[in-house]
Amino acid sequence: MMGNELFTVSRLFFCGIDVYMLYRFFKAIFQEKWKGKKRVLSSLIITLIIFFENSIGSMPLNFVTVPLVFYIYVILSFNISFSNGIAYTIIYFAIFAGGKEVSFELLYRLLSGILPFYIPPWFTSGGIYFLLIEYLAGFLFLLYIEKFIKKLKISNNNNFSWYLLIVPAVSLMISSSFLYIDFPDSIIMQIFMCGGAFLLFFANAAIFVILERYTEVMNKVKYAELYTVKRDMENEHFQNILKINERYQCYIHDINAYFNSFRVLALNDENKKIVEIIDELSGKIQRETSNVIYSGNPVLNAILTERVSKAKEKGIKLSLFIEKFLKIDFISDADMISMLGNILDNALEAAAKCSPEERRVDVKLFMGNNYFLIFHIENSYAVAVKKEGSRLLSTKADSRHHGLGIGIVMTLAEKYGGTLNLEEKDDMFVTTLTISTCSGAENANFGTQRV
Repeated sequence: MMGNELFTVSRLFFCGIDVYMLYRFFKAIFQEKWKGKKRVLSSLIITLIIFFENSIGSMPLNFVTVPLVFYIYVILSFNISFSNGIAYTIIYFAIFAGGKEVSFELLYRLLSGILPFYIPPWFTSGGIYFLLIEYLAGFLFLLYIEKFIKKLKISNNNNFSWYLLIVPAVSLMISSSFLYIDFPDSIIMQIFMCGGAFLLFFANAAIFVILERYTEVMNKVKYAELYTVKRDMENEHFQNILKINERYQCYIHDINAYFNSFRVLALNDENKKIVEIIDELSGKIQRETSNVIYSGNPVLNAILTERVSKAKEKGIKLSLFIEKFLKIDFISDADMISMLGNILDNALEAAAKCSPEERRVDVKLFMGNNYFLIFHIENSYAVAVKKEGSRLLSTKADSRHHGLGIGIVMTLAEKYGGTLNLEEKDDMFVTTLTISTCSGAENANFGTQRV
């Protein structure tokens, strides 16, 4: 029977389907490392290894070696950490190897007792057709959960993988125990046991569906929060403009009175008095129009306005150069707040630790060319920068809950096809954030409608 050519070819075909389903499952989560001919060749090699291993006919050996072969294939084919490779290989094996096979094995036992014909074992030529039904059901099940997995955007979140592992692993242990229990004589109990096995199998999909729905709800909450922040910033920006316009209108209204006064004083050779009035008027204008409009972008303007206020409170000399006509709308409001806010806060905190006369932060935001936006900051610092390899560490006492800002900025810089460069230059710390204006990153300008 084992030498039957049709059976051998069929068995090779099913091994290939196993590898293809494994590839589809991981492709929905992680980026491919090998593509094209290299991926096809590696898939063929893994298929042949599993095929020859299955030909030995030892179930305990399959249970150990097949997941190991799957794991090696995954590590070689995808950008995935070793721990995530272990977790997701177990998840896949629990669902599409163990859980599926146990469920259909109990189903065929049930049908063999009810139907007037015999269902042959899967490893015989007659059992191939029933095995085909099992694989078709497994593939459709994979397609169903695949759309939820993609929406989750799991990537290399190590904590997430071990949470997902709980349900598949438990369901596999429970369903596998059914095979070592005597199949009951009662039809009702047989249906009950078979139904329980399939419910455990489908429960593996439930965890992905629930997490996807939860993520969707949390994204909506985040959207609402960011929309509120943006609305407040836009309102503050608008109010600042109204105040400045109102004050200038007052000065324009009184300009004739000032000129008339200057004319009379000049005729009376009261030049000193004219200078005093001008100095007083100049100081008054400067004080009352301190809410500067740094940028036409309300979110960027709000970020800069807040940090200018912080710099004044801490006695930091802050200089700003914001180039006109910046291409900045492609950055989502949330990302702009995270990137620019974190960098500015770090610079201000570092400068604040210097002696009062050395507290200085120089900020430049400009277009390097039509394709790159550059955010350049130089700040004084007194505390030496801590490093772990190329990674900067927080200098704060509670470093466990701080020092995350730079990591966030680096991640967002990569999202927009850019880089973050940090260096110590003489007595200044230099931060340069470069972002591609044509990165094609997701634009999440919450609350902004585009026509």
